[in-house]
Amino acid sequence: GWSKDIHHILKATKENEIEQRDLYDRPPSVIKPWTDGNVALLGDAVHAMMPNLGQGGCQAIEDAFVIVEELEGITSKKEIAEKLKRYRNRRLIRSAAVQGLSRFASDIIIRGFDTPAKIVLKDGIQFENFNYAGIVTKMLQPILPLFFIIQFNFLYEGWRNKTAIDLVATIGFLTVGGLILFLGAGFLGEAGVVGAGGAVGLEALFGTEGLGFLSGFEGFSGFL
Repeated sequence: GWSKDIHHILKATKENEIEQRDLYDRPPSVIKPWTDGNVALLGDAVHAMMPNLGQGGCQAIEDAFVIVEELEGITSKKEIAEKLKRYRNRRLIRSAAVQGLSRFASDIIIRGFDTPAKIVLKDGIQFENFNYAGIVTKMLQPILPLFFIIQFNFLYEGWRNKTAIDLVATIGFLTVGGLILFLGAGFLGEAGVVGAGGAVGLEALFGTEGLGFLSGFEGFSGFL
């Protein structure tokens, strides 16, 4: 259970002091442009994300870093528009992946998981939290730390944006993340992640526009 201090705070809080603060993200801007001539969007203006990973500001800093790298070597204003397109191409996949991970953390880990099930040997045998979510959460306890390590390395080692796709992180997310989705399929449907026929509904994570990932990226040939 919760500590006495938590119960005290809850009892002391008046109903009119409770406020609802809605959070909004957006699907990856795969189709919509990031740039228009010599003007470019960055940060939440182009890849707003849920706050669960604390990456909104970090991704804006990465945008600025890449823009500086692209613009610092130009010798003519005529080069700016093309350099800003390169900035978009370098940042598109990574920022979209962070948006997806943030949505994953919000919709699945926070809304889907529960207090792990456990057996308590006190005054006989007692089963605590033996619902589906509790049992699955218990099963995933040894797996989640591995997923978080992969996620942490992806977030904090790829900030230079030298390659469009982090292959090591991609393999890790597909294997470990896929296992998490498979084991949690029973309650992930309630979190809006499992689509018709039991398949993972990517639209729930990335939004309709973000599904453009599956059909390739326009403008990447010059970067890759």
